[in-house]
Formats: sequence, structure tokens, C-alpha cells
Amino acid sequence: MADAQPPAEKVTAEVKRLTEMSHQAFFEAWTTFVQGGTDRRVPREVQAAAFRSRDLASRTLTAADRAAREFKSVVPRRDGESKRDYQARISTFRAQLQEARQPIVAAVEDLAFDEAEYLVQLDDEAFAEEWSAFVRQAAGAARSGRDYVQGLAFRSPEVAPRTQALAIQMMRTPEKFLPAVEGESRKAHAARISQLRSRLEAELRFLQYTLNYSVARWGRMPTAPNYRLQAMRLLVEKYPEEFSRLRNAVRADAQEARDEVRRERRATRRGQGRSAH
Repeated sequence: MADAQPPAEKVTAEVKRLTEMSHQAFFEAWTTFVQGGTDRRVPREVQAAAFRSRDLASRTLTAADRAAREFKSVVPRRDGESKRDYQARISTFRAQLQEARQPIVAAVEDLAFDEAEYLVQLDDEAFAEEWSAFVRQAAGAARSGRDYVQGLAFRSPEVAPRTQALAIQMMRTPEKFLPAVEGESRKAHAARISQLRSRLEAELRFLQYTLNYSVARWGRMPTAPNYRLQAMRLLVEKYPEEFSRLRNAVRADAQEARDEVRRERRATRRGQGRSAH
């Protein structure tokens, strides 16, 4: 599959055809290909090149992951088929899927390497625009088929520190990166902000793993992130007056508790003094 070099114009035409398909039609075209056929009279080497192209690699990998989860719908059990024969067909499909998936993963990783090089040379404003667009798209996606290529690039060792710093900044001031749109209700905007924060939290976990790996490669033990402290800092920045009020209340309660202990100790000492006399 990876070694075939079909005519470029035929691959371009097939990429266009596949791109215009619905999600279900694309999924069926991919699973048909995995099992050794094509969904029309297209040479397999042409369709193979199209599936791993820049425009389709992420979508193909999403379809491959879905096929791994929904293998029973792809390979349904036949009437009267024994359990043993059915399991054999399932095993065959899984092997076919693994073989077909490997070149797609390799293509995605190659594309991600190129994308990381592109992101590295961007200035701060352009980088922020790229990251914001990626996170907003992922946060608003109804399914998990987000851009694998760009996701891998943002989480690459060369880019991850910069991505993490920007993600933390977005967590602190999401309204700056996700302004309200005309006609949008306050409730709808709050829902979008919440969705963005959830996506950022997930991305920050991925980024932390990348950064931990980089540290561990040098023989240093990575430090676990202090989520409690991070959350407290965010609360201080978002609700400074409320935080100050709560902090003063806690201090007052603590002082009252200390004063109560002192009163009890003094009362105890006085009682002991009277007993001695």
C-alpha cells in the first residue's frame, strides 16, 4: 500500500470523491477497502493513496478507530454460522484492519512532523490563532473525529511547552479567546465557555504527559501537576473579591478556634490552682 505510486490526477479525483461523502458512506468505503475491495471501480493503489493523503488521513484514522470499536456491525454474523466460524472471520477482519491502519498512522505522523515545523516558526499571534481554532473546533465537535495531524503537532515535544503556556492562559481568560457572538444569549455563551474549558482541561492533560516524557528522557522524575493549586489560582483570578472574603472568614474562624483553646487552657489551669489550695 505505502509503496504504490499511482497517477496523481487519479488520486486527486478520488480524494475529492471521498471528501464529499457523508460520514457513514466514508466509513463504509474504508471498511470495504480494509476487507480487500473498493466501493467502486477504482484501483486499490489509487484508493490507498487517497485514504492516506493530507486531506483524508485524519478522517481515515477516525474511521479505522470506529471500525475497531464497531467490528460486529462491519462483520455481522451470518444465519446459521457457528460461533467458531464467526470468531474466525472477526479475527481475519481485525488483522486486515491492523494492516490497513499502519500506513495511515505513519502518514498522520509524517504530516504532524511537518505541521510541527510550521507551528514552530509562527509568531505568538499566529500561533494563538492556530491553537484557538483547533481547540474551538474540537470543543464544538459532535464526534471524536478531530484533526489528528494538528493535535499531534501541538503535542509534539518541540511545540508542547508553547502550547501548554497558551492553554493555561486560555483557561484563565476564556472570554478573550471566545467572545460572545451577536444574538447569542448569556446562557448559550456560558455553555460554549464551559465546553471550551473542558476541552482545554483534556488537552492540558495530554500536554503534561508529553512534557513529563521529555523530562523523564533526561533521567529526571517528572513532577505531578498540582491541580488543587492550579484551580485555586484560577479562582483567585476570576473571583478575587469572593476569594478574599472567604479567606478572611476562614482566618477569623481559625482565630476564634485558637482563642477558644486558650480560654479552655486558662480555665483548666485555674481549676488546677484551686484544687492545689
